[in-house]
Amino acid sequence: MSKRFNDYTDTELLGLDNDNLNIAIRVEAIQRGVKPPITISEALRQTEWRGYEKPAEGIKVYRLRQGWHTSEFGWLDESKAHAALEGLVKIEKIDYKDDHLRVGASEVTVEAVWVGVNKGQRKAAKFEEFYEDTTDFDKVCSECLDRLSRVRQEAYNAKVRTEKRAEYLRLAGGDEAIAKAFWGRVEGGEWPEA
Repeated sequence: MSKRFNDYTDTELLGLDNDNLNIAIRVEAIQRGVKPPITISEALRQTEWRGYEKPAEGIKVYRLRQGWHTSEFGWLDESKAHAALEGLVKIEKIDYKDDHLRVGASEVTVEAVWVGVNKGQRKAAKFEEFYEDTTDFDKVCSECLDRLSRVRQEAYNAKVRTEKRAEYLRLAGGDEAIAKAFWGRVEGGEWPEA
């Protein structure tokens, strides 16, 4: 069985890698009666969507379109619809009277539409997003990480003192009495033991 976070000594905490740290924090939470959050695997995330597609039933009809205007007449054969474009002209009104007309350029295209029993439909089902409250677990995690941070800072500070001690000894030519005097003048406090 994995150890809970608070069962590790300070020295053991310094040797934990990220995976074992996560396990220790989770075990600590469980031992306190706090549910740790679950991790959702990528395979589970990819199964969220399921869909159904009902195909359209009908026939394809080709009609003429110019901008927003469409014809109510159409052809079942696309080539006949395109043939109808040959020689097609647009009759434009010069003003609002029907007797003032002129011939304009035609910008008509052939458009395919489905006419028939029903149109195609798509339905999709999505699972409701999994959510759990992690407030209590976050408190346990924060407490554990505060302790880990303090332990790591103390270890770092000890290493820095050791490095400084070595440097003062080097500058004093190996004479510990002179190095202690240097330390007292610059650092203050007690001379660190090796």
